[in-house]
Amino acid sequence: MSSRELPVDGKRYGVHTRLIARHGVQVADLAAAVLGKLFDVSAFCPSQLGGLILSSRVSDPDTAARQVVERLGIPCPSTGIERACSGFPAAVCLAVQRCAESGKPVAVVAAEIISRNINWEVAAGDLGDHRRARGQAARLFADGAAAVILGPLGADFPHEIVDAWQSDVADDRQLIQKVEVQDSVDPWGAVRPGLTSCISMPGRRGFWLSKRAPVIMADAIRRSVENARQVGRLAREVVTHVVPHQPNGLILARLQQLVREVDQQAKVWDCIAHWGNTVSASIPLSMSDVQDRLDAGSLVAMPSIGAGGPGYRPDVLSTGCVLMRAGSRPPLAIARGPR
Repeated sequence: MSSRELPVDGKRYGVHTRLIARHGVQVADLAAAVLGKLFDVSAFCPSQLGGLILSSRVSDPDTAARQVVERLGIPCPSTGIERACSGFPAAVCLAVQRCAESGKPVAVVAAEIISRNINWEVAAGDLGDHRRARGQAARLFADGAAAVILGPLGADFPHEIVDAWQSDVADDRQLIQKVEVQDSVDPWGAVRPGLTSCISMPGRRGFWLSKRAPVIMADAIRRSVENARQVGRLAREVVTHVVPHQPNGLILARLQQLVREVDQQAKVWDCIAHWGNTVSASIPLSMSDVQDRLDAGSLVAMPSIGAGGPGYRPDVLSTGCVLMRAGSRPPLAIARGPR
């Protein structure tokens, strides 16, 4: 379903178009579809894979990952992880390890259907909005999937992963929460009988998150640069492109200000208008938009910020970063691991 049919408008946060998964579609369906598409456009042979990592908020990502390889007939091990909005850095970090162990390429897929954990009731502007988790989340989130292939050391892939990591930071204010909502409303306006776990940022938590999130992502970029310099993968290069997780337009604008304090030429790519906040699929979806416009040899940072995972831990936020050197050949959404 396209955004024009949704009952809640996201333009306040920079969201103009987004997609919602149809009834009956599951995360494994999205993941298999997008990975199959990547095989087609890159002419990559699936039998070469040494593994598959699926990042998703589903309760059992391992099972979903196994369904993907079975559906596509790929004879390789599969692993599922759940790290909310920092799932892509976490998956890339794990894929780097798997590439080193197997000497084979590893597919990283991020697939999210978050619309089923949103109450799509239109906000009334009263305290009931917080109790029923309606308002902010419905203006931001959407469903989507994206995939990349990471190659082992020495593979002839155009981009190079220089650093990748994911961790948690303390969150005493519990900025992102889950609320059990009785008889919530789905994107089509139908009532979901019973209780649904819905994402909520009650009170002024959305405002506080918009202040804290850009700082955490800017810190994540610095940490990745320091990591790479300590092991000799970077000299004096500076980040010139930032393709971050897309929480909302306000956070992205503040991140641009912080990044420009380090390098006036650095650009933060704002892609939320086209996709909305698609959780762990946000970074690779954004990369699919901008990869053709990255300068050859440029240093690209992909920082993240989001709920704690697995399981939306209330006491922490997740963060992480992928640092990549863009290649000079036409990009095929494929990268090789660090040297």
